[in-house]
Amino acid sequence: MKELSQVAEISITSIGYIERNVVVASLPTLRKLSKCLKEPIHFLGCFEGMPEDTIGQRFKKARYYRGLLGREAADLICVDEKTINNWESGRKVPSNKYYCKIKEFLKIIEI
Repeated sequence: MKELSQVAEISITSIGYIERNVVVASLPTLRKLSKCLKEPIHFLGCFEGMPEDTIGQRFKKARYYRGLLGREAADLICVDEKTINNWESGRKVPSNKYYCKIKEFLKIIEI
């Protein structure tokens, strides 16, 4: 655990908390661990059980699978972060002009 802590630049205490499910690892932390452990972010985060009933839920799951924060996903899709939040919360649905970008974004969860 000490070696992982040094390589991932995450404290031993934090790694211990994550292993014991005391805390949920943040997406930036999962990215670091994924890189060091050579395991996909979605595997480390156990995101396979996330709901996929709505387009917003599917988008959020795909975002988590990619290890992206809301603002990072917003930059990829070329929308405001608030728009991503509205989609994921179900307050709004994406307009057709984003169809191609969203379709591509969601491919990661169609494996």
